[in-house]
Amino acid sequence: MRTLAIAAIVLLSACSKEAAVNRGLVDAGVASPAASCMAREMSERLSAEQLQKLGRAEDDSGKTLVEMSVSDYIAAAQRVGDVEVVGVTAAAAAYCNAL
Repeated sequence: MRTLAIAAIVLLSACSKEAAVNRGLVDAGVASPAASCMAREMSERLSAEQLQKLGRAEDDSGKTLVEMSVSDYIAAAQRVGDVEVVGVTAAAAAYCNAL
């Protein structure tokens, strides 16, 4: 019974992490279907800390995600200083936009 409760807590926290990422992407201007797809990929592969860093990413001119071009976004993600963040987000964006 205790294992079931722990599994349920882990599952709920994963769902809320994905929902938060999805909300953040939609708020940043990503279309809902792509945001949902990207959130699933990103929440599975990135830690909460990595996602928070990415959420604070801005380009040199202070643009937020919705205002950035793809190259602006990649440069901002690289400034997070985490190679995994760049790879995961770029792959998720490419995969989800190809659907």
